[in-house]
Amino acid sequence: MVKKGILLVSFGTAAAEAWEKTLGLLAGEVRESFPDVPVYEAITSPTIRRMWAKRGWNMPDVPGALEEMVAHGVEAVTVLPTFLIAGMEYQRLVLDCGRRAERFSSFLLAPPLLDRPQELVRVAEILLERQGPLPEDTALVLMGHGTNHRGDFAYGAMECVFRELSQPNVFVATVEGYLGLEGLKKRLEERAPRRVILRPLLLTAGEHARSDMAGEDEGSWKNVLTAAGYQVDCVLEGLGEIPVIRQMYLARLASPGC
Repeated sequence: MVKKGILLVSFGTAAAEAWEKTLGLLAGEVRESFPDVPVYEAITSPTIRRMWAKRGWNMPDVPGALEEMVAHGVEAVTVLPTFLIAGMEYQRLVLDCGRRAERFSSFLLAPPLLDRPQELVRVAEILLERQGPLPEDTALVLMGHGTNHRGDFAYGAMECVFRELSQPNVFVATVEGYLGLEGLKKRLEERAPRRVILRPLLLTAGEHARSDMAGEDEGSWKNVLTAAGYQVDCVLEGLGEIPVIRQMYLARLASPGC
């Protein structure tokens, strides 16, 4: 019988609490759903791997995890990335997997979460349900990471989805990439809300959410928008804390090429 294995890949987070609420839960649910298949984990960020190593937890990178799977006799691999978009991290993952795929009899790599239009719509619907009805004078801003990679287009596409869902008060903006804070401020001025709710469009509510979005520094989104005259509230909840989002990832293991 062919020995199967699952590799769960994430960028990682340095915030232990955020890990437990998201990546830790997802890893546990993968193991519960596939009790007879060994589940391996890898972190792509060298910085985060070093931080966790200092705390006594040595997590491999993708090449290291795949070598471990080879050593354990795994022949058929399914790689489940937790990335939201097909950006630079996903591109590196594709390259890492491509260099080692021939060492296995079967190798499947699942796509990122926001890979297709129907998935953008589904995530938008989930977030709207999670937030609840927005008063006319309130805007919801979803803060993503963003990238200079061409995969950045997914964030603009998601804002278009909210317009198609008749949600003119929902905005998507990013720390990096095209949809930055300055552009967001202009779009908010056009709607002129009294209140702004900030939520992370990130798997974990880690450092970007806690510092860039909700931090006490003058340049945080919370303080910049407060200075612009808005009442600002922050929701520190990563996407991975939402059970139905984790189910979307789990569904990829049933159909990894989806």
